[in-house]
Amino acid sequence: MRFSGLVLCALLGGLSAPVLAWSNHSLGSALALRDAQGVKDVAPVEVESLDDFLAAEGVGLQALLDQQEAFVRANFQGYPARPDALRWQAEGAGDRRQDFYQALRINPEIKLAGFVQPVPGTSDWKGRTLLPINQVMVFKDFSQWSDRYRFYQVNPGDKLSALSVVATAADEPDYGHDINLFSDNPGTAGARYNFGAQPFGDSRFEYSSQAPFHMGFYHESPVITTAAPYLTQTYPEQRAYQYFGLARFAFETGHPYWGYRFLGWGLHYIQDLTQPYHAKVMPGSSTAGLLWVSARDMLGYPEGKAAVVKRVADRHTALESFQLAWLSSLLAEGKTDNPMFMAYSNSATDAGYPDYDAGYLRNTVSAEAYADADGLDEQIGVWMQGAAPAAGFSAGNQLAPGDSVDPQMQAMLVELITHFGAHSRKAVAATTAPVQQ
Repeated sequence: MRFSGLVLCALLGGLSAPVLAWSNHSLGSALALRDAQGVKDVAPVEVESLDDFLAAEGVGLQALLDQQEAFVRANFQGYPARPDALRWQAEGAGDRRQDFYQALRINPEIKLAGFVQPVPGTSDWKGRTLLPINQVMVFKDFSQWSDRYRFYQVNPGDKLSALSVVATAADEPDYGHDINLFSDNPGTAGARYNFGAQPFGDSRFEYSSQAPFHMGFYHESPVITTAAPYLTQTYPEQRAYQYFGLARFAFETGHPYWGYRFLGWGLHYIQDLTQPYHAKVMPGSSTAGLLWVSARDMLGYPEGKAAVVKRVADRHTALESFQLAWLSSLLAEGKTDNPMFMAYSNSATDAGYPDYDAGYLRNTVSAEAYADADGLDEQIGVWMQGAAPAAGFSAGNQLAPGDSVDPQMQAMLVELITHFGAHSRKAVAATTAPVQQ
């Protein structure tokens, strides 16, 4: 297996697929949750600073985070234990925010500003100050966000709808929470956090180090994972467990703002794993095919490897770009009767899924996305071959929003968005139980 591992490493180690699944999670979350129990008809919540939350609940947080760490060590195979030196302690001295960040093992440089996005079904953002993007995100290059994201400042004491808080927060883990956490990344966190070296991703992109936290290859062939064990170093289920637990704790202890904000953070990882390109390494490629092109690359024939990686990256990017462009155009034109728009809130399939639990992301969400991956990849390829080039996309990323989309492609996207909404609502129902009582 050593040779197989080397050739797979050569192919998959350069995995550079985009990691912003479904682009703006806030738009989709607002549509999916607008009628959800635990969000709809909830009294406006009062914005609370993180410092006040931590000061009020330090003792309870110590017990919760200790319990979470014990559970994850016992139940999530391959989880790298949190060093004891990072443990949250109720009586800690110094910067309590930094203590909290390191106990969660998230990027200590995150902004964690008070803000809302202008999400559908809300007006909480109106009349508020527009925040510069560098007060919300940690990145150096804001080019892929700056032309289509707007963040509006909120302050402690302000009242917001639950939908605004949870939908805005659902996009927040993409703003730098999970970057530079590995030992070979820039900064000091990676040396302390015990996640080891970054298992995969393209170092040319500053957000690439978040990929192992936003992708979960839980259902790959044993041949693949034995040959390339680094593909098992993915942590979205740990993040979801962490944040949903924090949300329940916040609700139970009388901090609804942080309940909904943590809930949104947890939803992000569930929603990411509804994207088939986040659940399968190379959709459309067989195990034997991957080994063959990898071996040829090692022997000096890199064309096959380059073609496979480009094909998957192009189709992944095209799907995400198309989905956001289509949704944005529907919102702008008020076409709320479009099947894709309605798919977010379509609850017809919700009852067919099991109740949400700690294994749901792996056993239900990721398994479903993995099963859809090859069919989706094939359908995108068929459509791209027959589609005319679309303005705003590079060659190979030629999906265009609107009625020109192939009906089969539309149907497949509607199905995936239905999964996005259903799994989001299942997680919300389980997490907001204290709110509903």
